[in-house]
Amino acid sequence: MQRLTHRLRQRRTRRRVLAVLVLALLLAVVPTAAQAKGATGATISGGGPGGLPGGPINLNGDGEPGSGTNLANLAQAAGVWALLFEDGPGGELASAPATANRGPRYTITWIFPNGAGTEDKVRQSVWPYAAGGPLTFMASGQPVLDATTKGGWFQAADNLRQSLIALGLPSREPLTATSPATPSPATPAASTAPAAASAQAGSAPPQAAGDQAPVAPDPAPAVWPRVAVGLALLLAVAGGALVLRRRSSPGAATTP
Repeated sequence: MQRLTHRLRQRRTRRRVLAVLVLALLLAVVPTAAQAKGATGATISGGGPGGLPGGPINLNGDGEPGSGTNLANLAQAAGVWALLFEDGPGGELASAPATANRGPRYTITWIFPNGAGTEDKVRQSVWPYAAGGPLTFMASGQPVLDATTKGGWFQAADNLRQSLIALGLPSREPLTATSPATPSPATPAASTAPAAASAQAGSAPPQAAGDQAPVAPDPAPAVWPRVAVGLALLLAVAGGALVLRRRSSPGAATTP
């Protein structure tokens, strides 16, 4: 009798544990199913003063990932699933990109139905013509499906720009990246070349003078006059010495 009572208690405990596990599994699956449902609509606006020429662009339909609709493809290209939830597929940028050459900014307002019978609206900024590829940004803390957005920056592929153009955005090419206007290393070297050439010319004037006056092939005529003057001076000195010797010679002979 005691063994039978013990077995009955074990069966009841197992049933309770199994029920708790099933309930936990259902609670874990329900948020995932809600997230996988995707958006049911989106509105594209902005683009600078005056906004879009034809006004905001509205999309409605099935935004479930992988459904192949314009809404689902746009959400995938814009990185919505990478920025929406903490347990998303990832792919967001680690830090904010450079602010230069982003082009006009547009806003996509995503609509998600929640369990309370109302809708959650999540706003995402998009720069489709940015240099280096389209950029998107989603602020964190926006309410969505009983949670809040993770947020962050996302570097999209060019198919996002093409998709937005197909939906009604202006047909423009991506911007080109520009570097700061700093002098290149070759510029100062080229500017100092004339100064270096003049310095070399000043340090070697005979060579430069010879290059500039090829009409004087032989500099001998300018040297011979100096040689002649030197020879004349030597002859004069030698003649003077000879005269002095002759004058001193007779006096020496008359001495006893």
